[in-house]
Amino acid sequence: MAITREALSQEIEISDLIEDAVRYKKTHRREFPLPWYEWQLEGFNSNYRQNMTLAGNQVGKTESGGYHFACDVTQDYPDDWEGFRFDHCINALAIGVDNKQLEVLQTILFGKLEGKEFQGGWIHKHEIDSIQWTPSLAGVASRVVVRSRLGLNTIHLRSYTQTKTGQDTLTFAGQIFDLIWPDEQPPDALVGQLAVRLLNGDMGKGGRIRYTMTPELGKTPLIQKFMDEIGDTQHLIGPVSWDECTHMTPEAQATALDGIPPFEHDLRRLGIPSFGSGMVYPIAEDRLRVDPFDIPKHWCVIRAIDLGINHPTAITWLAHDREQDVIYLVRTYAVKGEPAAVHAAAANSQWSTAPIVFPHDVDQTEKGSGKTVRRYYEEAGIRHAVDFKNIDDSIKVEPGIFDIYERMKDGRFKVFSTCTEFWHEFRLYHRDEGKLVKVNDDVMDAMRYGSVMLPRYGRQFGGRITKPKYKRAMEPLHMRR
Repeated sequence: MAITREALSQEIEISDLIEDAVRYKKTHRREFPLPWYEWQLEGFNSNYRQNMTLAGNQVGKTESGGYHFACDVTQDYPDDWEGFRFDHCINALAIGVDNKQLEVLQTILFGKLEGKEFQGGWIHKHEIDSIQWTPSLAGVASRVVVRSRLGLNTIHLRSYTQTKTGQDTLTFAGQIFDLIWPDEQPPDALVGQLAVRLLNGDMGKGGRIRYTMTPELGKTPLIQKFMDEIGDTQHLIGPVSWDECTHMTPEAQATALDGIPPFEHDLRRLGIPSFGSGMVYPIAEDRLRVDPFDIPKHWCVIRAIDLGINHPTAITWLAHDREQDVIYLVRTYAVKGEPAAVHAAAANSQWSTAPIVFPHDVDQTEKGSGKTVRRYYEEAGIRHAVDFKNIDDSIKVEPGIFDIYERMKDGRFKVFSTCTEFWHEFRLYHRDEGKLVKVNDDVMDAMRYGSVMLPRYGRQFGGRITKPKYKRAMEPLHMRR
């Protein structure tokens, strides 16, 4: 059948429209963002001055870091943007490990270099006002001026190898930055210099820094600060594991791990730095992780809460299969800065008639009102509260940790894959010189309270409180003979 001239004209027109659409998408990439993961959205929504995304390799931390950086230097934020926004022109620094990584950052921000022009990056071609090239590195920019909605913004690109402190090679010495993006772990000698450059940034209020890294240098003072001594202006995202990223399929993970030495698996896969004295629960995550399922009504359940003032309040929901003597961590919650009523509502959103375990400090009195914390939670609707105690009536930490660890090793402690707050803390929960580091442990404590109390105080999911069949089921593992 012959094609009419009219039909041919329409086909050509459609083809041209498709080509125009492809070309537009390539040159306006920020208008077509990726389907971001929850941990990436957490970074976008943050209002903290110092953010650190700690993650395994190839999860997308540099990609989302570049997108966030591009939104800031163009002041072109999405309509639903919840995080911090710059409302003035800025001086920004993107900095990576070496010259090779500098090219990676450049490509993510501006796209591939085609001739003398960039194309296909988070910062669009038409937004680039001028480029200053690095004399010793062909095709690598050292300074790019970007047109934004508010005027001209300047981006400096450097590598850690170009910035030895105390020497002439610190090319940005004396500058004030509003925003710094270090991609991958910086050397300790550079961290203080970066902080100094931010002191008078953001119109004198102090600039912002966003680290995106896999902790290849181990638990340096910088990482220790974010993990163990985090300040009010700091926020830690992660560690983000491969399991939290759907593009890292089991097959892709297995292939990648085949080429990585075993002692680097946790670093590369989980984004966990090497700890001085080791993790509290040195158990592979896949031995604990199970997909969520409906809890049978004859199982016993319990809730437990760890109270937070300057740290999150954490709540855990646990279930006990007494026939198999397996405890399941079903759900977790950790929120900072909300009143007791908010936490109580969260606690009552599931198994509201189940016992809830309170820690020993629940009877602390609030100075202003004279009320105890317990009273606040009772007024907010919490019922069926029991106070935490070990089988010997003590409130010591180590017996509960021992019991949970033994259960984990024996396959009698499982965690739903949806317990995001647990997986975050599990990767950070560690000892330093034999002592527990009491940071990032809110869910861990609530989990311990519930696990210890569940065999004795659990209520059947159907609503009836039952005594365990055997006294042995009530005893923690370390007391069994």
